[in-house]
Amino acid sequence: METESMKLTKDELRQLEEFERRRIALNQSEWWDRLSMDQKFGVYQLQKFGFDLAFIRNTEDGPLAVVRRGSEFASVNHEGDVDLSPDIVLRD
Repeated sequence: METESMKLTKDELRQLEEFERRRIALNQSEWWDRLSMDQKFGVYQLQKFGFDLAFIRNTEDGPLAVVRRGSEFASVNHEGDVDLSPDIVLRD
């Protein structure tokens, strides 16, 4: 039984659907499979410090692995170079 307070606005429903689409798009192992060998090594090193692979972003310079530890982000480029202070803009 649905009450009036449980109804979502169209905008809230769209945001929820977008969140779910992103969340189920790829699981952790599928992201991992998309990394280059150099990126896997860089991400593995960051995992030792509590970072987890969050997603891969396609850039003009090639795929960029983005890892997260709480509110901190780091990135690993396609050559395996680690950036502990990346300039990343996240979508809502």
